[in-house]
Amino acid sequence: MERKKKNGSMLDYAIGVLMISILLLATFLMPQIYSVYVDSKDVNRIHTVERESFSFANPVEMTVGEKIQRMMTALGGKGTLQRTLYLSGTEISAELMQRIREALEFAAQYKLIPDVSAYDLEHHIVTAEYYSISDGAAENVENAFWNFRFTDTETFDLTLRVDANEFVIYQMELYCAEALEYNTQLMSDDKEVTEFLNRQFIDGCESYFEVEGYDVMTDASYGEMVLMLGYERGEYAVYRGPCTSSLLESEGIRWGFAPMTVALEKGNAIREWGYQGIEAYFLERYGIEIYEENPTE
Repeated sequence: MERKKKNGSMLDYAIGVLMISILLLATFLMPQIYSVYVDSKDVNRIHTVERESFSFANPVEMTVGEKIQRMMTALGGKGTLQRTLYLSGTEISAELMQRIREALEFAAQYKLIPDVSAYDLEHHIVTAEYYSISDGAAENVENAFWNFRFTDTETFDLTLRVDANEFVIYQMELYCAEALEYNTQLMSDDKEVTEFLNRQFIDGCESYFEVEGYDVMTDASYGEMVLMLGYERGEYAVYRGPCTSSLLESEGIRWGFAPMTVALEKGNAIREWGYQGIEAYFLERYGIEIYEENPTE
C-alpha cells in the first residue's frame, strides 16, 4: 500500500514537471511560431502604407536680388577667385545643358538676350569652367559660377557666366545673326530706336534681377550703356554695349556685372577690355567710375 502511494506521488511529480516544461517551452516558442505564421501570410504580397508628411526645417530661400548681392559682395571682398574645375564638351551632362537652356530662355523673355534656341549648343561646347571664391582656407561653394563658351566657328559664338546653383546669368557675350541685327539697331543714328532698346533693357533688368532701384550713368541715347542697379546693401554697375569677334569677324552684344569682370581681370582669366581693363575703359571714355572696391553696406 505504501509502495503504491509512493509510486503515485512520483507519477504526479513527473507529470507536474512535464506540464511545467511544456508550459515553459510553449511560452518560448509560441511568439516565434506566431511570427512565422503571420509572415507567411505576407510573403510575395505588396502592401502600401501612408507615409507621414515631412519638411525641411528653416529652408534658406533667397531672392535673385539677394543672390546677386551676396555674389558681388564676395567678388569685391578679400577672397580669391579660383577656377576649380574644367570640363570638356563630352563631360557636360544632359541635366546641366537643360539648366543652361532654361536660363537662356528665361533671359530671352525679359529681352536681355536674343532667342538662341535654334542653335546647336549641345554639340559645340568649347569650355565649361567652374569658378569659386576661396578665403585661403576653403572654397565658398555658395558663391560659385560657371563660365561656358559655345561656338561652331561659323554662325554663333556665345559666352555665358551663370550662377552655379540658381543659374542666374551674370554675364553674356553673343555673336550671331540675331545679335548682329540687334547691335545694328542699337548703334544706329535713330536715337528713338536706341532709347527704346535701352529702356527695354532697363525694364528687363528690373524684372530679371529684381532690383530695388537703378540709375542710368550714361546718356540714354548712347548705344553703350551703364546702369547702377541698387540693392538694399549696395549698388553694382551693369554694362551693356557692342563688341567685336575676331573669330567670326562679326559684331555682337555683351552685358554683365562689372565686379565679376574686374575679379576675372585680376585673376588674368579674361582680357575682354584690352590691357587697360574695364574700369579704365569707362573712366576714359565716359568719365565715370563703374566699380567700387567695397560697396556701402
